[in-house]
Amino acid sequence: MSPNTPYVWELVKAGLISFRDTNFDLVRFESLGLAFGAGLFLVLMLLLKFLWGRNRFSHVGSGHRIAKKYQQGKLAKLIFLMPTILLGAAVFFLLVGLANPYLPRTTIEKLVESRERIDLIDVSSSKGWEFENTGKSAGQLGREAFLKFLNMRRGQNDRVSLWLFASEPHLLEDFIIDDDIYTMQAEDAPYVMLYSNHPGLTENDLEDNFVDIIAPRDMVQLSEGGGTNLNPALDAVIAYFDREGNKNIKQKALLIETDAAVEADAGPQLRELQKRNIKVYLLHIKPNVLGENQFGNANTNGIKYAELLKTKVQQFGGKVYDIQDSRSLENAYRDIDRLETAPVSLARNLFKVLIYQRSLVVAFMLLCMAIGIGAMLQIFGENP
Repeated sequence: MSPNTPYVWELVKAGLISFRDTNFDLVRFESLGLAFGAGLFLVLMLLLKFLWGRNRFSHVGSGHRIAKKYQQGKLAKLIFLMPTILLGAAVFFLLVGLANPYLPRTTIEKLVESRERIDLIDVSSSKGWEFENTGKSAGQLGREAFLKFLNMRRGQNDRVSLWLFASEPHLLEDFIIDDDIYTMQAEDAPYVMLYSNHPGLTENDLEDNFVDIIAPRDMVQLSEGGGTNLNPALDAVIAYFDREGNKNIKQKALLIETDAAVEADAGPQLRELQKRNIKVYLLHIKPNVLGENQFGNANTNGIKYAELLKTKVQQFGGKVYDIQDSRSLENAYRDIDRLETAPVSLARNLFKVLIYQRSLVVAFMLLCMAIGIGAMLQIFGENP
């Protein structure tokens, strides 16, 4: 026996089971005319064979009457007809396979319209100060709420890019639709970016004269800067939208999370965002007043510009959320998620599942049975 015989048997068995489980009420035929024509041709050939194909000088039997006890019974005749019956059935199923049967199938696909968004997160030194006696920095509270927001947005097909800004803007993640990768980048991003000799760091404030940076040190990145320079970040974001934005996506948004102790009027940049139909969401986290007062000499206009920023965002079609505590922060993100809900449409896809293999397997089995039974009758049978 060939070593491949078990595999052939498993294949045939699987085909027979598939044929047995077929819902024949749903079966349609793609080439019914071809199969009908082939069947008609075979019938015509048989008629020609029966009418003109026999040798007219031959006859069945000896010419003498055969005693009844030597004649075939009905059962014997049926047995001798079995190969012919099986061959006819095999031909029928071959014609069925030639008709290319199929099962129609329909899939319903949910299409979520993609939205494009840039998340611009403030990581200036002020985000490292304690937020409202919570024992956590404003940066940490903001990040925890932001991660919950990203979880709300899962499956919304958002095309998003992550930016951080302090004294300078930093692109952390290019536009991407992968929720998992984007979330990991947001988790690993620092809460605070500042220069190494900043007086808010405990090692630089041995006499405890300044409000401390309480953000976890593994989430504090030492670099040049520490200010809240929003305008260059907005310029960079606008240029990035123009350069890398998908022109086919109409719904675009810019989410800004900051304590808004900014260093200049952002009106011109907000006007450019409005021209591009980019909706701005500003989450203004309540600043640490003591810290702002201690570092006030460095930014005397910060509070004034913060109020101006909120006014300008609303003036140019954006929305402002005043964040007073962690609950209002979560509510703000929940509201943004609601406003940015992507339209969903259903697409019906029609396709054909070809099943001609099933009828061919049946035809193959019937043909094998016809040959096997015919061979046995030829060797052991008698047809008087």
